[in-house]
Amino acid sequence: MTKDRSNHSSTSDGDFSLPRAKILRGRKNFQRLFERDVRILRSNHLQLRYHLTDDPSFGCLMGFIVKKSLGDAHKRNRMKRLLREAYRLHQYMLSDPLHQIQRTFHGAFMAKNIHATFDEIEQDVTALLAQVRDQLPTISSDNS
Repeated sequence: MTKDRSNHSSTSDGDFSLPRAKILRGRKNFQRLFERDVRILRSNHLQLRYHLTDDPSFGCLMGFIVKKSLGDAHKRNRMKRLLREAYRLHQYMLSDPLHQIQRTFHGAFMAKNIHATFDEIEQDVTALLAQVRDQLPTISSDNS
């Protein structure tokens, strides 16, 4: 790892951030996550709402939600950063199985509180992603 002139660390492997193309955007997409046909999974610190479609062109899009009632903007932004990073590290748990069954996934992680540590968030994210992955074959056979 080297530091360039702006004092930012850079690696030879490239950028490790979560690309904007993989983040759920748009009012209609988020509204769909609050309709009746949405599946909801819960953990200690998070809730995962998701929706599957047969359109394979969009892949796996994930949103990150922290309600205003949970705290000040800087605390909410910190929680969203933790959620994004935990998802970025473990996104392969969903992207590979979804590619195999040719389904589109739209989901959103919702924080229940803003006092969780990164380790707690990462454990919850991996547990929820594993639950979704384990449910994928049954979901695909139900709708086919």
